[in-house]
Amino acid sequence: MGYKDDPEGRTTGRGIFDCDGAHRTPLKSDYERVFQSGTIVLDTNVLLNLYRSNARTRQDTFAVLSKLRDRLWVPHQVLTEFWRNRELRSIRHHHSTRAKETSLALDKARRSAHDAVDRWVKDVRLKQDEGVTLRIDDGLKTLAEAIDGLREIIDAQAERDALLGTAETHSDPVLADLEPLLQGRIGEPLPTDEYDKAVQAAQKRADEEIPPGYEDFKTKSPERAAGDYLLWVQLLKEARNREGDVLLVTGDVKKDWWHPKDGDISARPRAELVVELREHAGVQLYMLTPAELLKWAEELLEGLDVDKDSVDDLEQLREADREETTAETGWTRQSLGIFVEHLRVRYPAHAKVIIAAAANGGFVDRATVYDLAGYPDDRRLKGFTRPISTVARELEDQGLLTGEESFLLHTIYGSPTEPSWATGFRIPDEAVPILLETFVEPGRPSQPPKGEGDPGDGPKPSETDR
Repeated sequence: MGYKDDPEGRTTGRGIFDCDGAHRTPLKSDYERVFQSGTIVLDTNVLLNLYRSNARTRQDTFAVLSKLRDRLWVPHQVLTEFWRNRELRSIRHHHSTRAKETSLALDKARRSAHDAVDRWVKDVRLKQDEGVTLRIDDGLKTLAEAIDGLREIIDAQAERDALLGTAETHSDPVLADLEPLLQGRIGEPLPTDEYDKAVQAAQKRADEEIPPGYEDFKTKSPERAAGDYLLWVQLLKEARNREGDVLLVTGDVKKDWWHPKDGDISARPRAELVVELREHAGVQLYMLTPAELLKWAEELLEGLDVDKDSVDDLEQLREADREETTAETGWTRQSLGIFVEHLRVRYPAHAKVIIAAAANGGFVDRATVYDLAGYPDDRRLKGFTRPISTVARELEDQGLLTGEESFLLHTIYGSPTEPSWATGFRIPDEAVPILLETFVEPGRPSQPPKGEGDPGDGPKPSETDR
């Protein structure tokens, strides 16, 4: 073409992969190289998984990390997040916490089955048919025995998997192995001025959805939400001072770190991160999940015998985290179900009020509360929300709530005749569809207001006695 007459008109000769959006699938030799001469960066969830795993998975993870010890590096932000989260019951007592959640779900299933059968018996008027009712009673008894048997199995497994000694740092078996492994391999914190600038930059990047970490700004305070970006800034600085490519090991499942798996195309780092690291430090970014790290280490490193069940265990933890990504803030079906079930046992009137509010679009009036709770007309509702606070604190202590859920029952004040009396109660908008789906029967009519009704945009809600 024109180049024949003008050889000088040729381009500089880019290849097909010389593009910011291009991605070259990592080869076995890439991971082998980074294991031998790169920097292996551990995210917080890698360390916290050591508490959440069973004994064999924990043993295999430590074996792999020990083999890679000379290549390991941990950003100071990871250390900060590790100590902030380590004491949560959902971390140190992961297995007992999950066992409690499952037991509550089984109890709910038992009650739902009983209620459904009772309604059916009443609807078809079988009370007089003794033969049928006896068979039903036998069936419900068998169901109860089966559920009790499942609970025994679950509790026994949780007891076997329990990690003892974590209450004190000097007796914590995870810390005992982590301390020598990571000695001298943890980065310095950012100076105060750099830290402040990084938090501001994280907010600006989040506004433009530049990875990593912009998803966290949708649910967290700016300083907490900036955590992923603070880690990234520290990683960029360290990579610039070292030689060799970077392998980030993370269980983070959010799209502000990964291009998700698509059919037979594996998940991969966001292209923006690859480009930013290459431009900043001149090295390549690779990313693996904790499960993938164990799998590649088993294949590439000598002297390792990684159990396949350990890989599966870590992958299941990651899948559970994927399902619970929204649980970091706000109510979820699971957390709200646990909360209401606890209320039903200890404060049944409050559970009824919350469910009635959901059935009525989020608000329940004063008269309905009196009716549901069986209160005399002259009783004031001062302190009515106190049990909500009590149960929330207890579930937070058990690791069943994050502590960032919105308060579940707000008092609405402002009766025209009694301004200091509650006109009713409102639940958060986010809780309404979950409660409707979980606790309100399809077709059940909303309870109409019996008093003044929903004040709408009137007096602001108050978290009485919270």
